[in-house]
Amino acid sequence: MQKAVYALIELQEVDNRLDELKEERGDLPLIVEELENKFSQKNAEFKEKQEELKSSKIRQRELELVIEESKEKLGKFEEQLYQVKTNKEYDAITVQTDAAKTQLQEGEYELLALDESITELNKVITELEQEIGEVESELEENRLELNKKLQATADEENLLNQERRIVVDKASADLIKTYEMVREARNGQGIAKVFGNVCGGCHAYIPPQKIVEVKKMKQIFTCEACGRILVWHEIEE
Repeated sequence: MQKAVYALIELQEVDNRLDELKEERGDLPLIVEELENKFSQKNAEFKEKQEELKSSKIRQRELELVIEESKEKLGKFEEQLYQVKTNKEYDAITVQTDAAKTQLQEGEYELLALDESITELNKVITELEQEIGEVESELEENRLELNKKLQATADEENLLNQERRIVVDKASADLIKTYEMVREARNGQGIAKVFGNVCGGCHAYIPPQKIVEVKKMKQIFTCEACGRILVWHEIEE
């Protein structure tokens, strides 16, 4: 069990240094991730607006043809009115004329609204292009900065990760699992040294008999208050 305790201490030291390296990067990884998400969202919105503009222009052309056709019909109906000989013929042409007028008015009204929509879409697309350019520039700048920091610590981090794998392989899976769970819950600290009669992690009181057992290192003990795995502070010496 002594080997397991020493392994945990070594593992905590490695993890502490890995955490320090991550802290040196600051918020850059999070900033890059957020900018990547923003870039993807803006691009998706840009493509959506482009498709909407494409559909609107197709509909715009359709309406222009409908309006042109309606005007041609009205012209023909007006000519026919001068040639009718009966009231029945007159009524029939009048009905057709009214229908063509309605179609013309509805088409012109929709076309007007569509023209305004296309103008607005073009404006939005232009703004999105500018926003995408700004986000892309900011993203590239932060990526370069993050890559510099990663490259500066890459060798050390690789060695630490190799060392960590070796230590983990030497310890039992259950012990590592307990350590990882406590470490995640306690701000990266899975073990705590006992100083005097208190836990070095949370400063909770440790009974004398438990301290004696911790010193013996014949089994693993945890702090009843914070759950950290307890080790005696003079072990490393």
